[in-house]
Amino acid sequence: MRKPFIAANWKMHKNVQESVEFVNAIKGKLPDPQKLEVGIAAQAFALPSMKQAADDSGLKIIAQNASAEYSGPYTGEISLRGLADSGVSYVMLGHIERRRLFNEDNDIVNRKVLAALEMGVTPIICTDETMVQKEVNGEIHYVFQQLMSVLRGVSLDQIKKVVVSYEPSWAVGFGQHANPTLAEEGCRQIRRTIADNYTYEIADKIRILYGGSVNPDNIGMIMDKPDVDGVLIGRASLDVDNFLRMINYLKNDQKN
Repeated sequence: MRKPFIAANWKMHKNVQESVEFVNAIKGKLPDPQKLEVGIAAQAFALPSMKQAADDSGLKIIAQNASAEYSGPYTGEISLRGLADSGVSYVMLGHIERRRLFNEDNDIVNRKVLAALEMGVTPIICTDETMVQKEVNGEIHYVFQQLMSVLRGVSLDQIKKVVVSYEPSWAVGFGQHANPTLAEEGCRQIRRTIADNYTYEIADKIRILYGGSVNPDNIGMIMDKPDVDGVLIGRASLDVDNFLRMINYLKNDQKN
């Protein structure tokens, strides 16, 4: 069974005090970590304080980005070695805003993914709906070209440690309504792409998240889809009450 994973992406919101207060407000109300994993991707300067506040609650503290270089003359970059040393176990890579605003291409993201895996930090690889048709064993499959470019050089053992987030460009940052059916179709095609390029056994074990306009009203319908293993939540995760509703969506569904 793939353990569901609900992650917040705060982007460039919240200072250290606000971030720690948020962690303190939710850490005693998290679902059973054996049944559902919860994480928050915050700004780099807040991560150590959030990690300390989270203590042994099971809350995962996630970096939003990192450099492909471990150290050196790269002013302003975030070191994966430093993240690993500080106890950060996940890093988001290839988010659509990094691509749109900072011109990160597949080669850059690929280098970051390989560096993260080398450092033992689990990459959450964000990918969009860019697909191409490809013949596999006589059948026409849709292949996520961007994802496979980013996974170049990732071995069979390493791919097992990766988390993928499906981020359709039309659903990120524009206030669109998330469509559970389209979310499932995208995640299903990603799983099939991984199966075609690795193995079906590996694809069945990899967690695939959906990111784009997730909120308390639609999270249950999205999480109910068989190929959606979790969600990456943007603006709706900034409010404590909203986030608690979403990470406890199963309990909320049972009450309704």
